[in-house]
Amino acid sequence: MNTPILQLQNIFKVFHQAGATVPIFHDLSFTFHAGTSYGLMGPSGIGKSTLLHIIAGIEAPTSGTVSINNQAIPFHNFEKRIAALHENIGIIFQHPSLIGELSVLENVMLTAIAHNIFNPATTQKALDLLGEVGMKDKANCAPNTLSGGQQQRVAILRALFHTPSFLLADEPTGNLDQDTAQQIMNILASYQKKYAMGLIISTHDIKIAQQCDVILSIKNHTLVTTKG
Repeated sequence: MNTPILQLQNIFKVFHQAGATVPIFHDLSFTFHAGTSYGLMGPSGIGKSTLLHIIAGIEAPTSGTVSINNQAIPFHNFEKRIAALHENIGIIFQHPSLIGELSVLENVMLTAIAHNIFNPATTQKALDLLGEVGMKDKANCAPNTLSGGQQQRVAILRALFHTPSFLLADEPTGNLDQDTAQQIMNILASYQKKYAMGLIISTHDIKIAQQCDVILSIKNHTLVTTKG
């Protein structure tokens, strides 16, 4: 079985602000491999989140191609785009953004609920995931009763529920204290190895990036490898 790959080919991205064209990426090409972790470095505003949003299909590049296992993501069609990404991409953000009206358990299995796959097997899978991070006793709690670190654990489990080939993490430790941030990194590293996923973490914290196999920086509107 071939290792899944995620390819960015000739990505251009510009924003139009106040009549001016602001370049973000210029002819950016890179190949990510499942089973490898990547730390994406750069100061705020340089385009880290934009790059992850393009990979996740949240926004389209101005031009260029994003493909998974040589299948291009159809950015022109939202439904086909989501279908193409569902099995391969999971994403977590700096803010967990859990749904307050749902229980912790329901937040973990949100993708199953969204696809109307709500049965004992999917429920048990969510319970097992919560058990792996020591939160099975929180299954029926409301998200707002959890600490920041616990909420981020739930967000990670939600992204992992369908076992994606690549997990994107956009500043996942940005709002956490140092000890909690390291706990979250340990969880991400553990699941990355368990599922042989590709893990792409955007961060401005060099200590976080150094825990990844490869460190990438956004410079001159493209990606530069600084480690790995």
